[in-house]
Amino acid sequence: MAPIPPKAAEASSKQETAPKSELDKATADRAAKETAKNAQNAAILAANEQVSLKANSESLRLLYKTALEAINKELEPVLGENAAQKTYDSGIDVSPEATAERIVSFATKFFGRYEKMTPDMDEQERLDSFLNIIGGAIDQGFSEAKDILKGLNVYEGEVERNVDATYDYVLKGLAQFRERMEELMQKKPTEQ
Repeated sequence: MAPIPPKAAEASSKQETAPKSELDKATADRAAKETAKNAQNAAILAANEQVSLKANSESLRLLYKTALEAINKELEPVLGENAAQKTYDSGIDVSPEATAERIVSFATKFFGRYEKMTPDMDEQERLDSFLNIIGGAIDQGFSEAKDILKGLNVYEGEVERNVDATYDYVLKGLAQFRERMEELMQKKPTEQ
């Protein structure tokens, strides 16, 4: 075999070291990406744990907010965009009774405006229509809130009991609203 000329040997040596440095670079890049991915996963898990703990203690806040958003969405076709202003804030009583009272109060305060927007309906038809819209929105809100709480693995025990109690109080509040409105309708003098 003939000896390799110096320039050819130098070129051959560069070719051998080039793949090694590219391999080292690729390995280092892969390791850096894996480290970043692991750090990101750890951050996601930590954030999820914080959200789960917070959601467990504040599930009725979530329920209230979700119910209000659903009510707002359902009233939008009749009353316009953003007709229902959210009254959600961080300093509110989140007991089932208080949460239900706010949901019912929030939903029913739009009845007067709904009356003006639906003059072609008679009183009973208007009341039924309004309560159907509100009832559907409330059901949707509760369903969405339950799904969120289930996704966070906190819809059990006291949280589940509080959500169910809140829903029952809301239904009672809507029934009382219906009774008050029907009493007012009966007390109005009949037009002749």
